[in-house]
Amino acid sequence: MKALGLLLALLLVFSSVQAYWFREGVDYFGTGKREEKRQEKKEEKKEVKKEDREKYYEELYRQAQEWFPETTNPLERAFYKNPDDPKLVELLDRFYTERTERANLLASRLMALQTQKEARLLEKLKDYTVIYFYSPQCPYCRASEQYLGVFDGKVKQFLRVNTLLPENARFVRDFGIQAVPTLIFMKDGRVVRRWVGLWVYPSQEAIKFLEGLP
Repeated sequence: MKALGLLLALLLVFSSVQAYWFREGVDYFGTGKREEKRQEKKEEKKEVKKEDREKYYEELYRQAQEWFPETTNPLERAFYKNPDDPKLVELLDRFYTERTERANLLASRLMALQTQKEARLLEKLKDYTVIYFYSPQCPYCRASEQYLGVFDGKVKQFLRVNTLLPENARFVRDFGIQAVPTLIFMKDGRVVRRWVGLWVYPSQEAIKFLEGLP
């Protein structure tokens, strides 16, 4: 009986402790109140995030300036998650403005270099005679016509030869013309190069061709 009474007393004490723990929200290891600790941890995490946000956004901006493709731009990814954040809007706007300015500056420099390159090529052409063999029935010849102005006044002599005229037959045969349009480039009385097919200037192919002239 004594043993039974002792057991009942222990069960009663244990139940009282359990009820206290439950009521007070204390964990089973005695380290504090669960809800309070969770709330404190949440508040602490929130404060840290708020404190580091400016630094975090600036780091995103720095990464964006390294010319990430738009689909992987970290600044844009952050903006999609927080579109109402004024700091993100400000940084994204600044990023786009600076990127556009950089792109425009780069484009203007490339255009200036291209213009200088073309000027040097056209200066080079002044020592050449260019003969253009064509047929009025050839669509590629008609398409080439709009680009042939580059030779007018830029070369020593520019001649147009209609391959369908009988009086030009010997001329065509002597130059070995087998297809039109054909451009023959002559220097010091000899043929140095020929271009067969549609001529489009300033295409990269045409510029490369002119660069290869001796």
